[in-house]
Amino acid sequence: MNSLTLLIKPAAGLCNMNCRYCFYKAASGERENRIMTEETVDVLIQKIKEYQPSALSVIFQGGEPTLAGLGFFEYFVQSVKNEINSPVSFSLQTNGLLIDDEYAKFFKTHNFLIGVSLDGNRKTNDRYRLSQSGESVLPQVLTAINILKKHKVGFNILSVIDNENAKDIESTYKYFKKHGFGYLQFIPYVDDASGISLSAESYEAFLKKSFDLWYKDFINGNYVSVRHIDNYIGILMGNPPESCAMCGVCGNYFVVEADGSLYPCDFYCKKEYCTGSVFDKKPFEMTEKQKEFIEQSMLIHKYCKDCKYYALCRGGCRRDRTDGYLKNKYCSAYKGFFDYAAERMEQLAAKLNK
Repeated sequence: MNSLTLLIKPAAGLCNMNCRYCFYKAASGERENRIMTEETVDVLIQKIKEYQPSALSVIFQGGEPTLAGLGFFEYFVQSVKNEINSPVSFSLQTNGLLIDDEYAKFFKTHNFLIGVSLDGNRKTNDRYRLSQSGESVLPQVLTAINILKKHKVGFNILSVIDNENAKDIESTYKYFKKHGFGYLQFIPYVDDASGISLSAESYEAFLKKSFDLWYKDFINGNYVSVRHIDNYIGILMGNPPESCAMCGVCGNYFVVEADGSLYPCDFYCKKEYCTGSVFDKKPFEMTEKQKEFIEQSMLIHKYCKDCKYYALCRGGCRRDRTDGYLKNKYCSAYKGFFDYAAERMEQLAAKLNK
């Protein structure tokens, strides 16, 4: 199976917000922030057609992808439908500020899955996620979500977890439940020079508390999808994780920047990791640089080899590893969490398998 997954950045690093924890903004000096041209779209889709994937997954991210304008997405999707015969899925991650009825109608028509970035209630969301002028964006985000709901567009909530947001998990979880948000994804913060961080201690506390909140609801018949928990239980049921961060090994997918340059991962969009361009003759064939990137993620720390939880943890995401991509900085957090919750997850997995 030669399926193809593309994470496309149609507006590069352009954004209409000023989030304090934005790791992507930190690398903005290494690229030209501009909107992807129709010429680049045409070349990209032609190269996809030549690759002949068995299935195609297109994920639009940013910056803020909707800054490319609705016309960009209309052109892209129609071009895909005209040229690609493989099954295609579309998704888009957004801050929601530009979502209106026209966008929502388009998303519904083409069966987009939308990821909306929202950290929690006003206190939590305003901690880091503010407008360019420093104002709260929460009312606009909630309006956008209501528009998506009105048009029956599938969506999930994406929340960043750092030391401070981790402390708010109970109020955040209850806030999301209150608003009827049934699909949640919590993303560990990526360290940079901002002074924001997520310690192993804070992450362990978050993992335990979020599981207790989820478990209580699940037992009482009020299921809320929390991505990392769903994946752990799925692994215990014998299924492969759907989250690349939980596979333990980097996958062969491509980030496509607005200028057509290619990278192996959203967290590694820097010049030294560039693997080529859509303007290359065969951009989706495995290069030595791509192969090296994936092989580095396969290295296993000596502690992992003998750990009883390795099948669940798998070393975690490469971006969280130190010592030459060997040891995960959250190793103690995962061990503490699995000691705390693995038995309950195993029991649930066994019941669900029946």
